[in-house]
Amino acid sequence: MDVYDVSDDLVKKLNDWKLIGIISGKFNELKENYSKVNFVEHALIDFKYMEKIFLNVTLREDKCNKRSVEFRMLGNEQFSLKNRKYFQALELYNKSICFAEPNSEHLSIGYANRSAVLFEWKRYRECLANIALARKANYPARLSHKLDKRERDCQQLLGQQAPDVVPFEFKLGFEPHPQVPYIADCLELRESADEGRFIVTTRDLVVGDLVAVEQPFCSTLLPPMRYIRCATCKRENYLTLIPCDSCCSVMFCSEECKQRAAATFHRFECPIIDLLHRMFNKIHGIALRTTLAALDLYPSIEELMAYCEQPQNQHKCAFDLDYGQLSAQEQYRAIHGLVTNQHLRSVSDLFQRSVVCAVLKHFIIEYTPLKEHLGGEDGRNFFTDLLFRHLQTSPSNMHGIDLVEQVNETKDDQTHSSGAYAFLSLLNHSCAPNTLRIYE
Repeated sequence: MDVYDVSDDLVKKLNDWKLIGIISGKFNELKENYSKVNFVEHALIDFKYMEKIFLNVTLREDKCNKRSVEFRMLGNEQFSLKNRKYFQALELYNKSICFAEPNSEHLSIGYANRSAVLFEWKRYRECLANIALARKANYPARLSHKLDKRERDCQQLLGQQAPDVVPFEFKLGFEPHPQVPYIADCLELRESADEGRFIVTTRDLVVGDLVAVEQPFCSTLLPPMRYIRCATCKRENYLTLIPCDSCCSVMFCSEECKQRAAATFHRFECPIIDLLHRMFNKIHGIALRTTLAALDLYPSIEELMAYCEQPQNQHKCAFDLDYGQLSAQEQYRAIHGLVTNQHLRSVSDLFQRSVVCAVLKHFIIEYTPLKEHLGGEDGRNFFTDLLFRHLQTSPSNMHGIDLVEQVNETKDDQTHSSGAYAFLSLLNHSCAPNTLRIYE
């Protein structure tokens, strides 16, 4: 069951009971977006959908040593001489590490098993890092002889490890634009009634020309990558990932990334992380992450409300920003200013989006610390408005983040994250594009 199943079933029920006309009429009369979403939320509660979701979809899976052992055994099978599928083994060991209960020996054994894969891969530095993690997690004394031998062998072979692949450094191939310094000076913003805002070039370009290098305002890791990449920086550090202390679906490349996530987006997502992965897609995920990133711009919800209501922070794009003082608040002006096209949407379209928003905001407010952060009704309504806004702008403005090439033995040759980009959102879709997005 996902959120679209809920929406479809609600509409079917309203049709069967001949209530669709009445409900649609009342919905369409509501002027404020938060009123539309709250109206739909009450309908979902009245028809027991929220209760059904709560009873049938796990909000967050608990740490479980039994499951940790199961994943480790599956990893051992892939690692065996018979299979030697080392990447698959690593991913399963990472999953075992995630499910291990805090302070249990299963966490340390997971790190130790991961070190064995890395030894076979001749990644001796990373092998030693995992041995250190295993010891820090109280690796059992009865097995320590294995770890001691692997550590000695690693130290002897350390000098033979090949140097790491140096990522290609992308550099702009033109003079920087006077308004937007990370794009080429040949790019120009135009606008028309039919196409809205779009980008053109004022000179001929050839294959290989690099015309923009942009960092996202925020990004979110896709669920299939959660045991391969860091949830904070999105780097492919599957060799040394460490788990969240509370959930089983998020890993980090360092304590710094772990603490940063705990202080920002993950403090709200963690309590319902598995519901988010089960009920919602990547468009909903980046819409929520963008909304949560906006909440982090100011200490209080009242300050963010005041910021968003200021005329100078509305209907802006990448060409309107002050790049001399490009703070996160300044960058968000262009993300908040993305066009929703709400006036072009049908009642059924807005109703379905309201169902998505209602389910999402209901669970993240009721079952996470977000309720305390938002304060009273005004804060909750503002959050609902902001989330609904980003749910409308995300499908046509947010972008997938992919690999340039596949270097290691991984399955990661697909989109691994989604990101909110101020400038890239101005590059309109084409079925025969003449530009290509690539990522470090």
